Amino acid sequence: MAKQNNPVADQEIRMGRRVSRQVSVLLTEIEKEEVPDRLLELARELQKALSEKIASRSDR
Repeated sequence: MAKQNNPVADQEIRMGRRVSRQVSVLLTEIEKEEVPDRLLELARELQKALSEKIASRSDR
């Protein structure tokens, strides 16, 4: 049986990429601002967690 593409899953993947890109852009902007080190550390942890979540979804 041939694999069928699921348009909903494809749409979710594209949305995840857009979200990941938006997060990346925002984090880059945050890094340009004077912010406490702890806030920057939390933002980086958030980016890592989001990237891992997106990666785990694409492994399915």
